[in-house]
Amino acid sequence: MERYVEAADGARLWVEAFGRACDPAVLLVMGGGAQGIVWPDELCVLLATAGHYVVRYDHRDTGLSARSAVGYGMPELAADAAAVITGLGLAGAHVVGQSMGGMVAQLLALDHPGLVRSLTLLSSSPDANGDACRPPVSGLPGPRAPMLDHVARLRAVPPSTAEEECAAAVDGWRVLLGPSVPFDRAYWEGLVARARERDTRPDTAGRHTAALDRMPPLTERIRSLDVLALVVHGEEDPVFPLEHGTALHRALPHSRLRRIAGMGHLFPPHWSPILGELITDHVLRVRPGNAGGSQ
Repeated sequence: MERYVEAADGARLWVEAFGRACDPAVLLVMGGGAQGIVWPDELCVLLATAGHYVVRYDHRDTGLSARSAVGYGMPELAADAAAVITGLGLAGAHVVGQSMGGMVAQLLALDHPGLVRSLTLLSSSPDANGDACRPPVSGLPGPRAPMLDHVARLRAVPPSTAEEECAAAVDGWRVLLGPSVPFDRAYWEGLVARARERDTRPDTAGRHTAALDRMPPLTERIRSLDVLALVVHGEEDPVFPLEHGTALHRALPHSRLRRIAGMGHLFPPHWSPILGELITDHVLRVRPGNAGGSQ
């Protein structure tokens, strides 16, 4: 089911839901500059089949969601996530955040705690910059050489045609997946083409990067969170090295850390059953009396 919900400032946000609305809700929050459709269809269907009401959405300035006329910060992106939950008539959701989406999820839990049943934070961080060339102020390591090299290539020779933009996007996903995971080029070419059909705005990533750059570290704030959290991090993450996941785990008082050997910055689509099992297992741990309450 596809529909739109209205954000606090009136912006229309594209939303797609899978499964039955009476089942426990799982909200999937994608990373910066990425559309909601980057969450694999297979993962959404698997989670719905396992008994969840699965929701993915486009951040503002991505995909089919509205373009913002003014600048915004990470708190506004967290407020958008809250608007998706309440706009669907849900009392709350188990929130799964990827990369910057994990930081949106942390802010959602801080600013709207009553809406968050649990957190699953994938390849995320308590302190990161949108600009890959600026290391975090907390001393956490910056991106690794493969990501820095990719950014340097784009800055040296920016793509100037639609074909070059698509090729650069596909190469970017290859870098994010890391060297140990087989790269399904046809899948990613198809996803890039699908994303381009939905949105050709050129400055999306820049707007999200700016929002991320303005956000101070969350490390101290998230120590107060009373919610069960699962931190999942690849051992070969080229964007947020493993130390970021470890820092998240240490700061979150009710968290577990799952390190994934051979994984880069995101789960490849063919690992959807693995990710689906991790999320489902974590959701089932949330019971009355545990941190985070119940669905």
